[in-house]
Amino acid sequence: MVITKHPHLPAIASLSALSFSTLTLDLELETERLKAEGLRRGGRVICTSTQSGGFDTPAEANVVGKSCSIPGIFLDIQNWFPISCMNHKEALSLMATKDKKQRHAKKRKEIQRRKKAVRFSLPDLLRKEPLLLEALNYRHPLVSCLINKDWDQGMMATIFIFRRASTGLVLSCFHVDLAGIGLKDAWGNYGLTGTDLEEIKSRGAEKGPPLIPCDLSLATTIVYGGIAWAEKWGFTLPKEYKIWLRLLEPVDKTGIDLSLFGKDGEPLLIVNEDELDSFAGEYLYPKILKAKLEAGKDGLPRETLALMGDIKSALITFSRRPEFNEEMEAALKREFGKPKRPDSNDEWVNFQDWFILQHQLEDGKTIAGQFVEHYKNSMSKDVRELILGWGNVIESFFDVKGRKGSGLHMKNLINEREYEVFPTASMTDFEIKPGDFLFARIVPAKGFHIFSGSVAIFEWDGSDDHRAAIYKSAMDFQMKHPSMAFKDNEEKLQKSYESVRRHYEDFVHHFGLDEVFGTGTEILHKYQGFFDYLSFEKKDPESNDQPVAVAFEKKTGKPYQRITVKLPEPVLNSRDVGMLCDPVEGLFFLIDYQRFVDVFNYPDRYLGKRETEEIVMGYLESDSISDTPFRRMAKRLPHNFTRVMTYYQNQKDLSSSRIDDLMREFKPDSFKKLPGIVSILDAEMARLARSAKEETGSAVSRFKGLFKRKGNN
Repeated sequence: MVITKHPHLPAIASLSALSFSTLTLDLELETERLKAEGLRRGGRVICTSTQSGGFDTPAEANVVGKSCSIPGIFLDIQNWFPISCMNHKEALSLMATKDKKQRHAKKRKEIQRRKKAVRFSLPDLLRKEPLLLEALNYRHPLVSCLINKDWDQGMMATIFIFRRASTGLVLSCFHVDLAGIGLKDAWGNYGLTGTDLEEIKSRGAEKGPPLIPCDLSLATTIVYGGIAWAEKWGFTLPKEYKIWLRLLEPVDKTGIDLSLFGKDGEPLLIVNEDELDSFAGEYLYPKILKAKLEAGKDGLPRETLALMGDIKSALITFSRRPEFNEEMEAALKREFGKPKRPDSNDEWVNFQDWFILQHQLEDGKTIAGQFVEHYKNSMSKDVRELILGWGNVIESFFDVKGRKGSGLHMKNLINEREYEVFPTASMTDFEIKPGDFLFARIVPAKGFHIFSGSVAIFEWDGSDDHRAAIYKSAMDFQMKHPSMAFKDNEEKLQKSYESVRRHYEDFVHHFGLDEVFGTGTEILHKYQGFFDYLSFEKKDPESNDQPVAVAFEKKTGKPYQRITVKLPEPVLNSRDVGMLCDPVEGLFFLIDYQRFVDVFNYPDRYLGKRETEEIVMGYLESDSISDTPFRRMAKRLPHNFTRVMTYYQNQKDLSSSRIDDLMREFKPDSFKKLPGIVSILDAEMARLARSAKEETGSAVSRFKGLFKRKGNN
């Protein structure tokens, strides 16, 4: 273990040996980076809301093109701590302002690229060689089937199959090791002539036993048997064998005869010294992958953890197969700027873990999924469920509550769930005390969890200030990353849905509608009035039907501080602002919303104008504006909505004018919308976070590389 002193924390310990990977955490650095990025784009603005009960915290408003969402903090009158925080919409891109056509074309191109990628299920070779695709067909007339004369004695068969296609002779060749690993190689060619066939025969006679005619049924038995034998014992099959297999008629795998293979029903490995390590590893896979994984009521025994470590090692070895090289190099370049292994071993371990468990390949599967598919015939149910479960990675900041056997009892500070987590390697060399904090990735394992990568340790200095600052950073992170806050915690998710629903009902009760219009100044006045209503007028049933302000003063004896709201300059200076409240999204602001609504109210007046196109297409293409404004228009004015969107379907080559089709194309995330309020369940965590000092808050967030999000996440 390497321990390095941190400028603001007592120590950071790197435990990369524990298992796959984790990514280090830096809450404040990432916050500052996001702020700087937003301001460079002209979008991110900071405003301050003075919270009740003496809790002052900066509230950030995201202004992206014409969209703005404001976070708020709501107080539980009985416990006097923030129980929910309105979610931020992170700025992904600005609405187009200069070249709408170029932006739309780029968006359409990306959509078409994704659709094309889904359609492409053929191997690269067949996509590049369409004539080969036509030639490789077992229905073409058979010209010749050859095999080496001593195949049965040497238990090594080389089979040549020639068929006649429109492009000439087409060849598939299979090299099968009947004693050891089954199908060892496969290759072929097309556009050949009879002369080529005779040359292959003569070369075979010169270099070894001659090629002799072979019955096609025997060739089929040997080739398909070689495939089944390799799968049974977990040996790697040639990368493109399925391409050349197209010259052989498919067979029922359940009826394949394996009596020709191995010795006494097991592989007899005949390999050279250079191949020994590779084959020995694969030969051990069946013993590992067929294992039954035991678990007790109190945790995972040492033998099971050791087996899980071996399974992880097998996954890493599998990920280094040649067919994954191109994908890995591309992912490395995206992550580190060059297609090479990073200098930091921790970063390399972290990258591998993400690449194996979470990165989606072209076929939509992960490497872990392909591993399960490849070894499905030699894998126990326990192991299969274990590996597939590892796709549910939880990457977070944890509060160590105590030790449990060889594992740790920890609380996830992002989703507020508690976990019992075990390492696949010994942790006796690492001093981890209750109260310390870890940043780690964990994966499920037989009802418990195991570490999946390097683990960063942050020692607690024993002070409430230190703990309060970390809790506050965790709560801020929940606001910015609600998907991580809700992951694996259904109670938190449902309570958050309920919180935003109540907030929506309060909004409609106060205004009579779920949206209001006005200038920026007018909207600010209405926004302030709404918060005054929540504090001074709305009666809280949990506080004897008293307003929040009255109940607070009675309970604490302190004067209630009015919540003062502000709007960012782009919103405040706009002459057309909509303040909308949605029962799932919560409250947000849209610039030019009245004009957007007018287009659907009066299409004859507005269609055909450039400004109208900029507003409608800008709303549609913006990644920061949800589906809500479009769905409201489709529900209120269905005929006009169809007319407007059909117009732009013809003008902009949209795929459809139907609301669901449009949202699926331009706003796919709207179909899995998360609540706009993140409820905080832990009263102690919220209490301490409220007391955090800004100067100590900065101390906890100087972690290295906050939650690096890879390609698909």
